[in-house]
Amino acid sequence: MTQERSTIKNKLRIAVVGDLLYDCFAWADRLPRMGETVTGYQNGFYQGGKGGNQAIAVARLGAEAWMLGKVGHDERGGFLLSELQKNGVHTEDVIVSERVPTGTCCVLVDRHGHNAIIVVPLANEQITDAEGEGFRKRIAQSDAVLCQLQIRQETVLQVLRAARQANRLTVLNPAPAKPLPEEVFALADYVTPNETETEFYTGLSRESLSLTDWCEGASKRLLALGAKRVLLTLGEHGAYYQDGKQCFLVPAFHIDAVDSTAAGDAFNAAFTLRIAMGDTVQNAIIYANGAGALTASQRGSQPSLPTAESISDFLRARIEEGTICKSTDT
Repeated sequence: MTQERSTIKNKLRIAVVGDLLYDCFAWADRLPRMGETVTGYQNGFYQGGKGGNQAIAVARLGAEAWMLGKVGHDERGGFLLSELQKNGVHTEDVIVSERVPTGTCCVLVDRHGHNAIIVVPLANEQITDAEGEGFRKRIAQSDAVLCQLQIRQETVLQVLRAARQANRLTVLNPAPAKPLPEEVFALADYVTPNETETEFYTGLSRESLSLTDWCEGASKRLLALGAKRVLLTLGEHGAYYQDGKQCFLVPAFHIDAVDSTAAGDAFNAAFTLRIAMGDTVQNAIIYANGAGALTASQRGSQPSLPTAESISDFLRARIEEGTICKSTDT
C-alpha cells in the first residue's frame, strides 16, 4: 500500500511527531564536573528538538516532511517555525500556544564531540488530548510516522494508535528514556533506542558484557516487551538489528566527530525514509549510518543535517575505498 501511494504522489510523505526546541550551544575543551565552571571557546543558538531535527532531516533527504508538535506564541517559537519552513517542512499542524512558552535546550560539547544536555520541554509537553486527536488526519495521509518521547506519553500513544489503525509504517525513537507501557513498544514497527536508553528499558548493563552479547541480550528483552523489530544505535560501533528471526551488526563509518548532538536524529530520519521506500533493513542501516556520520562531523543540530546528495557522495566514496560493498543502493 505504502509503495503504491508513494508512486502516485512521486514523493514519500513522512509525519514527524515530536518536540521543537530553541537550542543554546557552548563548546569547550572538556565538559565541566559537578560544581565546576569551564571556559568555552565558541557558542551558538540554533533551531532544535529531536522532532524538529528529524523533520528537517527528512525534508533534506527528499521526502515531504510534516511536523506535528507545539510551540509557544513567542519569538523563539516564531524562529523555530520559520526555520522549519525555510528547510521545506510543512508546519500547518504545529500548534501555537498562548499559555506556555517554547521549549528550550542547553547543550555543552567537548572537543571530541561528546555532549551533556538539559532540556526544558515547556510547550512540547502541553499537547492536549484534543490536539493529539487532531493529528489523526495527517497521520492517515502519510506513508510513515516517526516519533520520539519529548512530548506527552498520551500523545505518543494517540499517534501510534492512529498510525496502526491507518496501517502506516511507524518508527519509535524512544528518547529520552522514560517509563513506558508495553503497548507503546507493541504499536511501533521499529524501535530504535541508543545504548543509554537500551540500558534503561532492559535493565541490562553494557559494562560487564561484550558488545555482541549485550546487543543480543538487550534486543531480546525489548522483543519480550512487545517490540516487533529492534534497532540499537551504538554510536561509533554502528547499529544492531534484531527481529526474532535475524540479527546482525552494521559497523559505523570512522570519522573525526565534532558534535554528535543530532547524529541520532539524522540516523532515524534516514532509516525511516529508506524503509518507507522499500529498502532492505541492512541497506537502510548503512544509509542511516552515513547520515549520522555526516551529521556528527559538523557543529550544531539542524545546520549539520545532510542532504541526500551528500550521503550518496559519502557512500560512493566508501564503496570506492572498499569500506562497503557495491551492492549497497546509494
